[in-house]
Amino acid sequence: MPSVKEFILLHDAMARIPENFRAAWLGEEGAQLTHAFAHRRNLVGNPIDGFAAGAYAGVAEYWRSDAASRLGACSLSRIPGVSTAESVHFLAEEFIIKEGRGAVKFMSILRRKPGISPAEFSVAWRMHHPLVVRSVPEIWGRFRGYRQNHVLPGQCRHMDGREMARPIDGIVEIWFDSIEELQATMMSERYREIIRPDEETFVDLPNTRLFVTEEVVVAE
Repeated sequence: MPSVKEFILLHDAMARIPENFRAAWLGEEGAQLTHAFAHRRNLVGNPIDGFAAGAYAGVAEYWRSDAASRLGACSLSRIPGVSTAESVHFLAEEFIIKEGRGAVKFMSILRRKPGISPAEFSVAWRMHHPLVVRSVPEIWGRFRGYRQNHVLPGQCRHMDGREMARPIDGIVEIWFDSIEELQATMMSERYREIIRPDEETFVDLPNTRLFVTEEVVVAE
């Protein structure tokens, strides 16, 4: 069964280096969310070869304990230098495709390909795409964990309450044993020949944001 998660993508207006943002974010108390029973923070690192720089410095995850399907006012404590106008939060359904975690976490912010409906995007991503990935054992075997988060319709906006011109449709989480394993997998010939063409059928790849994060457990 999927669970509802609340994501907050934090835009660092000060453009601090990751170590300084880490100190600012982990040094504050964080939100006291009565509806959240688990909380993780993902600190975005420096871009690595072959991966685009992310627009965000951190990604907060909250597993919600309520049954609400509506996004309320953002309750994250304000961090100095974080832009509420550029930061984004949304509700998503989490689907665990492969249970497990690893030393390195890869995240990607997805938008659906123009002309594809939200329902078509979700079906292609959840029902068909995992079959394609599983069909390549040398790729699937390197995934230590794989989770898809499908944004609920109408539940994505800027932290200051404004609607987004083009909302986010999903965010993926994949764990690897090391940076080297991540690079070898995502930049391999087999990935480009088999998996990438399937992604191109439903994902707007030019507007995809890829980054590696350090995952910090705040509450389980």
